[in-house]
Amino acid sequence: MHVCLLPTEVLLRIFAIFAPNDIYDYRSISHATLAALARTCMTFKEPALDTLWRKIQGFQPFISCLPGSVSSIGIQGKLTLKRPLLEGEWRLIGRYAQRIRSLTISDHDIDTIDDRVVQALISSPSPLVPNLRNLSWWDDRECFFPLLRILLGSTITSVDLDFSFNPPSFAKSALLAFLGARCPYIQVLECVYGGDSEESSDAISKALCGLRELRHLDTQVLNIQALFHLASLPSLKSLHFSLNMYNINGMQPNSTPTFSSQLDQVCITTSSPSVLTHCLRNVRFLSCRSVKLYIDSSDLEVPYDPLDIPDLIVSFSKCFSSTLETLHFDFDFDFNDLFSMELADPSYALGFDVVAPLLLFSHLKDLQLDWMCTSAIDDASLKTIAQSLPQLENVSIGTAARWLVPPSLTFIGLVHLIRYCRRLRSIDMAFDACPVDIHSEPFSKTIPNNKIARFFVGISTVIDPIAVACQLHALLPKVTTVGYWILEHSEDQWRKVNEFLGVLNKSAEIRETMGQAPQEPMLSA
Repeated sequence: MHVCLLPTEVLLRIFAIFAPNDIYDYRSISHATLAALARTCMTFKEPALDTLWRKIQGFQPFISCLPGSVSSIGIQGKLTLKRPLLEGEWRLIGRYAQRIRSLTISDHDIDTIDDRVVQALISSPSPLVPNLRNLSWWDDRECFFPLLRILLGSTITSVDLDFSFNPPSFAKSALLAFLGARCPYIQVLECVYGGDSEESSDAISKALCGLRELRHLDTQVLNIQALFHLASLPSLKSLHFSLNMYNINGMQPNSTPTFSSQLDQVCITTSSPSVLTHCLRNVRFLSCRSVKLYIDSSDLEVPYDPLDIPDLIVSFSKCFSSTLETLHFDFDFDFNDLFSMELADPSYALGFDVVAPLLLFSHLKDLQLDWMCTSAIDDASLKTIAQSLPQLENVSIGTAARWLVPPSLTFIGLVHLIRYCRRLRSIDMAFDACPVDIHSEPFSKTIPNNKIARFFVGISTVIDPIAVACQLHALLPKVTTVGYWILEHSEDQWRKVNEFLGVLNKSAEIRETMGQAPQEPMLSA
C-alpha cells in the first residue's frame, strides 16, 4: 500500500516521530519537517498540521500564521501588530488554534510580545484555544491575568500554575477561586505560589471544592475544608500539599478527614515536627503506599528537638495503613551550618524505641530516615528491624548529616540486615567497621547479596581496611566502592578499603572469565 493510502491514525503515529517530546525540545528541524509534510499533499495536510500544532509554547505561533503585513518586530524587539485583526484573520488563527491540545506559557514567552498582541488576544471574538487539554502558565504578573483567564475553559484536564515569583496577592486569590468554576473537569492540578498566607490557602481550597475528577494534586497550603473534599474523591491517586499553624488550628479531634479511596501517593510539607504531628493525628490515609514527609526547617537553628520525634513517629504509625511500601522523611536543613559540638551531641541520637512503631509497616520496600542520628540503635535492634521489614529494597538511616556521635552498630548489625532483608539493593548506614569472626554466626550463616550495588557509610570508623574490604566483598560481591563523608580521621582508611575492593573485584572478574573459557582437552599418557 502506498503511504498516501494509509489511514489517518497510522499517519498520525508516523508524524508523531517528528514531534518534540516536551517543551524544551522544540527543534526547528522537527517543525520544518512537519510543515513540509503538510504541504506535500492533501492526505498529509491535516494529520501533519494536527501534529505540528498539538503542543505549542508561547503566543508567537498564533501571530506567525497571519500574513506578513499584519505583524512586525517593534523597536524593543518584541512582536507587535500593525493594526487590529480582521474577521478573516481571526478565522485563520482559529483554524490552527483549534488543533492545540497542550499550551505552555512562560515569563519569557510573554516578554517577546507587546501590549498590542496581548490586547488583541484578550479581545478574541471566540474561545482562543477551544480544544485545549493541558495548560502550563509560569508567570505571576497580574497585568497578564486577563490573558490567562481567556485560556481557562471546560475542556482543560491538566493545569500547571507557577506563581512563585512574587508574594501572595488578592488578584492571585481571586484567580484561584475562579479556577474550579471555569475548569470543572481538571484531573491534574499543580499550583505553586510565592510566600504563604491564609487568604491564598482559602482561595485554592475554594477552587478545589469545585473539582470532582481530580487524580493528581500538587499545591501548597490547604485548609481542613479542602482536605474533607479531597477525601471524598474516589478518583484521587496522588496528593502533595503543605500545612501551617493557621491550618492545623482548625482541625478538630472528633472531625477527621479519612482518605479511603485509591489514593496511592502522599507528600506533606510542614514548618516543624510539631505541626506535622498535629496534622497526622487528625487525618487518616487508609490505602496509601508511598509517603514523603518534608520538614521545611530552614529557619530553625537546630535540625530537630529529640523530644518531638517520638510523638511524630507514633502519629505517623496511626495515620497510615500497614500496606505502606515507601517512606521518605526529610528535613530541609543545612547540616553544614552545625558546629562539631552540636553534631557530637548524644542527645540527638534516637534509639530503637523511637523507630519501633514503624515496624508495623511490614511491606516497606524503601525507607529513608537519613536525617536521624541513629547512633543509639545497636546490632540487636537492627536485627529486630530487619526481621520485621523483610521486604526492604532500599534503606537509608543516619547518613545525611555528618553526625559525630559514635555509632552503636557494628559489622554484626550490617550482617543481620543483609541476612534478613534479601531484596536489598542499596544501603546507607553508619557503623563501626571492625572485622568479625567469619566462622561464627551470623556471618557464617549469611548468604551473600548479589543485588546490592550501592553502599554509603557516612561517617564510620574503620579498623584493619584489608579485613573489612575482604568481609564486605564476601557479603556484597557487587559493591565496587564504598561511599563516605570525607573527614580527616577516616578518609584515608576508607580510601584503602576501596583500593582493596577494587583488587578483589578485578580478581573476581578474572576468575569468572577463566571459568567461562573453554577447557583444554586432557592429554592421555
